[in-house]
Amino acid sequence: MPTTTAAPATAMALSESHGRRWLGAIAAAGLLGTGVASLASTGSSAGSRAPVGRGPAGDVGVPGALSRLRPAPLPAGWTAATIASGGATLFHPAGWKPIPGDPGTVTAALRDDRGRYRGYLNLTPRQGAEQLAGWAAFRTRRNREEGDRNTHTLAAAEGLRFSAARGSCVIDDYLSRVGSHPYRELACIVAGSRYTNVFVGAALVPDWPTLGPVIERAAAALIER
Repeated sequence: MPTTTAAPATAMALSESHGRRWLGAIAAAGLLGTGVASLASTGSSAGSRAPVGRGPAGDVGVPGALSRLRPAPLPAGWTAATIASGGATLFHPAGWKPIPGDPGTVTAALRDDRGRYRGYLNLTPRQGAEQLAGWAAFRTRRNREEGDRNTHTLAAAEGLRFSAARGSCVIDDYLSRVGSHPYRELACIVAGSRYTNVFVGAALVPDWPTLGPVIERAAAALIER
């Protein structure tokens, strides 16, 4: 488990499932994104990818993030990280550093000068019951089972297009099991011709306007095989 200087009152630990193992504490303030992009959309019929729900006041762009999903060129300077199976590649800004994770996964995190975690991206092979159909319900149910509270779906879509792959995504808010911090995650299951993997990115709800675009951009850049 990596060390961090975050004070106990401002830190949280997340569960181990599908990249929500942060391998330490994550500070509850000061997140800042490094890079901007929006998700743009192609894919199947509008009905299969229509977002649902609406975020808090000022969050009208959250559902639209899913309805506009499509692959896009990487910003300059982003780093590639391929999982051990070779089944998918995660891209992240250069300032996001790889950290140890569960076997077969890749994880990148952004930390401040005090060593506190500021952001999180993870790519994990599918572990069993996950499917593209019904992904949003599966993901939010799993979060609740692991102790997160007040889980609320902001947007969900199926039939989304990734690079040579299809996927389903959900954006949800929850209060963390440890520390009761308000978090927002973008979680996607993506199926290529040979592999299926799960992408997760998360940030504190108040910091989503700055860090969320980086997480969304990383999702759009994902290469699945």
